[in-house]
Amino acid sequence: MKFCVAPHMKTSTTHSNTEISRTLKSLIKNRLSKDIIRYLESITQLGDRLNVSIYAVGGFVRDLILNVPNKDIDIVVEGEGIPFAVCLAELFGGKVKSHEKFGTSVVTLSNGDRIDVATARTEYYKHPAALPIVEKGSIKSDLFRRDFTVNSMAIKLTGSNAFCLIDFFDGEKDLRSRKIHVLHSLSFIDDPCRLFRAIRFEQRFGFEIGRQEQVFMRTSIKKNLVDSLSGTRLFNEIKLLLNEKKTMDCIRRMQEFDLFQFVSPEIFKGSQDLEVLERLESIFLSEEKRIVIGKPKVWYVYLLGLFYSLDEVAFLKAAKRLDLSNRIKKSLHEDRTHCRQSLKKLTSKNECGPLEIYHAFAKLSVEGIVFLIALSSTNRINQYANIYFTQYQGRVEPFLTGNDLLKMGMEPGPVFKFVFNALREARIKGSVKSREEEIALVEERFLKP
Repeated sequence: MKFCVAPHMKTSTTHSNTEISRTLKSLIKNRLSKDIIRYLESITQLGDRLNVSIYAVGGFVRDLILNVPNKDIDIVVEGEGIPFAVCLAELFGGKVKSHEKFGTSVVTLSNGDRIDVATARTEYYKHPAALPIVEKGSIKSDLFRRDFTVNSMAIKLTGSNAFCLIDFFDGEKDLRSRKIHVLHSLSFIDDPCRLFRAIRFEQRFGFEIGRQEQVFMRTSIKKNLVDSLSGTRLFNEIKLLLNEKKTMDCIRRMQEFDLFQFVSPEIFKGSQDLEVLERLESIFLSEEKRIVIGKPKVWYVYLLGLFYSLDEVAFLKAAKRLDLSNRIKKSLHEDRTHCRQSLKKLTSKNECGPLEIYHAFAKLSVEGIVFLIALSSTNRINQYANIYFTQYQGRVEPFLTGNDLLKMGMEPGPVFKFVFNALREARIKGSVKSREEEIALVEERFLKP
């Protein structure tokens, strides 16, 4: 692909010997939405008016060249980024939230679109896995601090060299050769989060982590530097990996690098753990099943799968290592418990009745139900789940409410739970179908002296 390259920037020989001859302006015109083009034009005009150098950077540039949809605009300002973000928000009638310490801002437009604005920065690390110390810098230093060469390109938006590719580190060459390369040998030492990002980008784009990079990765892993990451940072990276379309490819690659040891050494100790996750992937890939299950949180289902075979002590240790919120930890604990109980109930007899099917699924989250389907190598639980989703979920809740029971003279307390369970069961059986019939049932079973 041939680009206009700013004359003072490093130019690799690949720019003059490429297959597709289009300028970046043409790519922007042909590959971006009208809204994104309008935002870029406004950013360019504002930058020229304020006489500051503005650059589109990172994943935005990478995805533009790869022709991958990306609504996120990241821009870097040589100078003061926060005042520029304030002006940009005023121009668009949006809101701005800034972080003075890092020189970054997020401009949120009225339609919900976001533009990330940052001051060009340089950074250094006091020790491995530490958060970086940030100082103002040039566009070159800003691009050098990034994780991989393919994410270290920029498009100049202002001045005489506007819409030229800035590529100090041969990122465009690596895009075409489909390689993941770091910018320096200490990259995975400085920030072990990049171990996970390398796998994520490799699998997302069908790239290959470079040979030398794999050596660097194993060095970082051997030094146990992931242990220095906070639970929140580690969880965020794993969550992003588990949300990728090629989740199982990401998981297998993590296994190759023995990265799960940093969450729990007990993960994948179960003989069928990987097989269950592979069945889970087939569920998400099935159009028919996706229509039935709706839109569960994919990352959560895979995390449940990774934690399912852990004993209680190992589960709690893993949850603590990832600094999981009490809500997520409680949900995982309940789904693990109910999946085991429901699997036993649904497979212990040849055929289950309506009430058994309902009670087997009712206490599970939607994500827990999806995982329960994957636990069985037969189609039986899938059939039961279809019955639950299509006949019972959200369709058997009583017409009566707690206020109705109070008006009928009932005293509030644990008995309400028994009443509502009885009403649900009656609706499942088909013995009540209306509000009036529910009232009659309550009067007969709970209000008669």
